[in-house]
This record gives sequence, structure tokens and C-alpha cells, in this order.
Amino acid sequence: MSHFACKEFSALEKELKTDLIECFDEAQQEMEAIINSIEDEGFSFAKLDNLFRSLHSMKGNCSVCFLDPLVDVLHRLEEIVDGMRGGYIAYHYTLGELINVVVEQVGLLLQDLYQHHGAEHATLVVLQKGLDELYAYEDTQQHPSLAKKILAKFSDETDVEDEAQPTQPLLSEVKYTPEQQADIDEFFKFSQKLNPLLGYSSERSERILKLCLLINAEIAEQTSPVQLSAAAYMHNMGMAMILKCKDDSAAKQQAKQNHPKVGAKLLRSHKGWEEAADIVEAHKERFDGSGYPEGIVGGMIPQGAFVLSMAVTFIDIVWGKTASEYNKSALQAVQSINFESGKGFPPHLVECFNGAIRKVLVAKRK
Repeated sequence: MSHFACKEFSALEKELKTDLIECFDEAQQEMEAIINSIEDEGFSFAKLDNLFRSLHSMKGNCSVCFLDPLVDVLHRLEEIVDGMRGGYIAYHYTLGELINVVVEQVGLLLQDLYQHHGAEHATLVVLQKGLDELYAYEDTQQHPSLAKKILAKFSDETDVEDEAQPTQPLLSEVKYTPEQQADIDEFFKFSQKLNPLLGYSSERSERILKLCLLINAEIAEQTSPVQLSAAAYMHNMGMAMILKCKDDSAAKQQAKQNHPKVGAKLLRSHKGWEEAADIVEAHKERFDGSGYPEGIVGGMIPQGAFVLSMAVTFIDIVWGKTASEYNKSALQAVQSINFESGKGFPPHLVECFNGAIRKVLVAKRK
């Protein structure tokens, strides 16, 4: 009987792998609840959208943890669910059952990889082939019968090759001109002073900057690392206004809404940081237009603003306000960001984020 392995996953820390399984189970329960809701209360595209996002978060977590064979199956399932969202694959209760069973089978493979460092290849291949066949079949009336075939039997066995992950240096040094270095040093001091006043660790901005640079390195057309560095240090400077509001909750809320503009204005008072200022001003905007302060959408938002926002989200979930909360779920943070794919962040940048986190995990293990 043929088996496959995911060596990079096996080499991860036990705590992280346990965390992954907990996140997987949570997402699986969310998906089951949505499918049950469709069966009990009726179909809606909003429910399908939530189903897709839970599945996408599950796939993102598996991707970060080097479970590429499982990611491959989940991606095929994701294409089918996305087809339902697009209206060119008709939802049917058998397809709902298929989604549950495929996720269940992937979960069993995950457990085998966790406990035994290997899992049965036959299950993997039948899921891949069956989902491919269903997705490619144009006659939607045949989809339920094709789903039943997948549900009925898993038998074929083939070999799978384990791809070695390339190793690369995590960070390249950011090179500043003497004038830029003087400003960066000043920005760094600003962040060191303000973060503790806001209840954060003084190292928060450094962590955010490093993750920004890692994500940026995964992107084909990168944002200037120099400008991104300034934005990472200065993005929260406008929050200093909250310190003046004392117990006035309305004033605090107004200060929070305005803080990106205030931070951008401070940056623009220094020559040569216009791009960094644009990033700071837009780092609370969202891909779908539901952010602030202007509610701009999609391509109107600088790429660096999304990179900064993903880094801030991850660091603040994992380390919390005081940094004494470390060991919070890194995968919960990954899941939160993947859940925002297409809503808060562009999907291709979420994939770049996932790639950066994978490299962090490799470096941490070594």
C-alpha cells in the first residue's frame, strides 16, 4: 500500500501542528453548520460565500504548514464551491454531502500525517481525480451522480513525489541614503516611545516591519522596502491623539478614525516619504471598500497598505498588546487573514502572506 509524506510538516513543532488541527476542526465544524443550515433553512449565496471563506481559510493554514498534497485537494474542492457561488455549478444536497466527506477525508489524512508521518496515497488520488472530473463536467445534471461516485469508493493508488522546499535567506538588508537613515532612526524612536503608551510592546513596530519585508519579498512587483520601512514605524503615530481624549469615548472613536490621516501628515512633513505616507493613510482601507478613512476600494489602495495591514493584523493577534501573550495561535492569525481574502485583502497578496509565513516556520525550525 502506497503512502505519502510531508517532511516539512513533520519537522514542525508539535505545538504548531496541534494548533493546525484545532483550527482545521473549527473550520470543518463551521462548514458542516453552513451546509446543515442550507439543508434545514434553505439555500442562499451568502451562505455559500461563508462556506467558501471557511474552506479558503482551511486551505491557507494547510499551505502555511507545508501540507501541499492536502492543499491540492482542498483547492479542487474550493473550485467547485466557487463554481456554486458563480452560479455555473448548481448546488445539490449530494454536493453538500460531498463537501463534508472530502473535508472529513482530508482531516483523516492530516491526522495520519500528524501521528504517523505518512498517509494513504490512494485516498488522496481518488479525491483529486474525482473532484477534477466533477468540476470539468459541463452537464450540471450529472454532478450529483459524479459526487455519489466519489462518496462511494476510494481505491486507486499511485505514487506522489515529495517536493523539497527551497531555502532562501529570510531578509535582505534595506539600504538607505544617509538622509533616509536619519529619518528612519527618528521614526524608530517615535515608535519606541509611543507603543508602550498605547499598551503595546516597544518591539511591536520592529516585528511588523520584518513581516512586511518578508511579505513584500514574495510579491513579483514589490513596494519600495525603504518606503515600507518608514510606513511600518509610523503607521500608528496618529493614535497618539487618543492619549489626549481621556475618558471621552466619542473623541477616542473620532481620533481612531482619523489616525491614518494624522500619521500620513506627519510623514509628509519629512521630505521624500510621500509613498510611505500614502501607505499609512490607506492601511485601514479594505479591498472591498468597507474600510476607513475614505472607503476606497481595490486598486485605488496602495499595495504596501495591504502588506502593512496584514503584518499588523498577524503581529497583534499573535503577540497581543503586551507581548506577554505570545503563544497565542499563530494559525488563528493566519486563518483570520485568509478569511479576509477577497474582502479585506486581495487574494494574490494573501497567497504572498502565506508564502512568507511558510519561510518563517522553516527558519524557526532550523
